[in-house]
Amino acid sequence: MGIYREDCRRAGKAGTALAALMLLGGCMTHRPAAVDTYQTSGIDQWLATADADKVVNAMAAKGLMPATIDCRFADTTPGQVAYLSKFTWMRAPANTRYHWEVGDPAYLASKEVRANRVGLKRVDAKVMLDKASGQKVGCSVWVG
Repeated sequence: MGIYREDCRRAGKAGTALAALMLLGGCMTHRPAAVDTYQTSGIDQWLATADADKVVNAMAAKGLMPATIDCRFADTTPGQVAYLSKFTWMRAPANTRYHWEVGDPAYLASKEVRANRVGLKRVDAKVMLDKASGQKVGCSVWVG
């Protein structure tokens, strides 16, 4: 049987029409209504604490806040306290307060108590265990 030249022309016209509709209407992707996260190129990387503070402040200036946080050790040498963090971002609703922390679980527990006292609730948390050293690092985001 084969493909006839007329069939190719029709397919080409249909493809052109579809492309024009997408250009005029814009491409849309579906995101669940409750989660509107942003991964920003260059920012969706592991950050040392000082760099993470700078990135969170820069994103806040754009109206974004941490939606999720991930953490790991930068150095597992006993006695070293070097952590890395990674965030996803969401639009910050008006008048929203938030706080994030990274550290050992005991430190995070004290921060949890303090956050609850000022009306913040934990929205994301992770704990990571370094099997070689037995050390744990945790991270949390609180919103109120």
